Amino acid sequence: MTAGGAAAALGARIERAAALNAIAEVDTAALVREGAPSADGAPFVHVKDNIAVRGLQWTAGTPLFAGVRARRDAAAVRLLREAGASFPLKTTLHELAFGVTGANGWTGAIANPHAPGRVAGGSSGGGAAALAVGLGDLALVTDTGGSARIPAAFCGVIGFRPSTGRYPADGMIALTPSRDTIGLMAHDLRRIVRADAILAGETAALEPRDRPVRIGIATEAVLGPMEPDVTDAYRRCVALVVAAGHSVVPVDLAPILAIDESCGFAIALHETQASLRASTPALTGRPFEDLLAAVATPDVAHLLALAAGGEAVTAARYADAIGREWPGLRRAYAALFADEIDALLLPTTPVTAPLIGGGDSIALNGEQAPTFPTLTRFTRADSMAGLPSISLPFGRDDRGLPIGMMLSAARHADAMLLALAGDLMALDGFPAAG
Repeated sequence: MTAGGAAAALGARIERAAALNAIAEVDTAALVREGAPSADGAPFVHVKDNIAVRGLQWTAGTPLFAGVRARRDAAAVRLLREAGASFPLKTTLHELAFGVTGANGWTGAIANPHAPGRVAGGSSGGGAAALAVGLGDLALVTDTGGSARIPAAFCGVIGFRPSTGRYPADGMIALTPSRDTIGLMAHDLRRIVRADAILAGETAALEPRDRPVRIGIATEAVLGPMEPDVTDAYRRCVALVVAAGHSVVPVDLAPILAIDESCGFAIALHETQASLRASTPALTGRPFEDLLAAVATPDVAHLLALAAGGEAVTAARYADAIGREWPGLRRAYAALFADEIDALLLPTTPVTAPLIGGGDSIALNGEQAPTFPTLTRFTRADSMAGLPSISLPFGRDDRGLPIGMMLSAARHADAMLLALAGDLMALDGFPAAG
């Protein structure tokens, strides 16, 4: 290595050490520190701790899995490693990836670097928090119902959920196979485009689109109550889209959201307990009941207990949800994109990052609103349908908290969605990531 290269590598190590110190200062509990950053300039990827990295711990943020270490890389890790990435760190998460705030009674709540008394989001909050303080080039995470996009929105980075099935899914401690996927976060969209191409086996490209597109926007009735700064940001984003020459098409999402409301929770609850019943003994040699007893986060313990009993979602109810309603949801989205729009634009969340410790409710315009349904209002249905979706940073509210705007597209239109995201982020007036 040349003297200049050695100096650059040393500078990179110093910057990363400073980022680690920043994380400690804001008490994010964002990282499981293992290994050391690469000194050769390789892309620095941190990995959510429900994804396997050979030789590193693989805990899913839950105490029963504390002694588990991965014997081999998940396929997504292997593909990125073969392309030159370095994997020195694992990031923590909402326990078992079963929540959206970043709560974790074992490792501690993941705090937002922009405001340490507020959540980083979940379940992939550790990855978003690490990127927000400048640590890493890319975060490899998971997304079941918003886990890559909600933390990205709260922490001011880009969060991408691909079409379900686009990336290899082995090496994940899974929850809901019908909608689990590896996801990506970064400050720079080009990092996501490159990683997407590697994981999907395609050629990386971020070419500007050569024609205007039809972008769907939600009616006020579907948007529901939102914080005023989020509402203003959405209006400004829509105005930018129009000024760029794209068509804006109001769409009625109510029928689609109603289908998801009917089937999504039943599918998630049933599949999660089935997945963890299989993975717990495979990883630890101990039964699922031991996991139930050891879970350290109240909301996760409640949901798992609800699922484990079987009364909340009977076999017949699950069969109807997965066999009839879920295909209906996918058909409804497919018709929407085929007949009316090319992409859908929504706020990622109706609020900016809420306070840590709110439990089952958060403040929304001076009133209490249920935490999970509120934070996932715009991310649940497209996740259930397996659509690609990306959260883009779009400025901050009057308290300095990041706001995210979300684009979604038809299944398997990932490349188009990423190109459109690049077009929008390049527009004059589109706030820079940060």
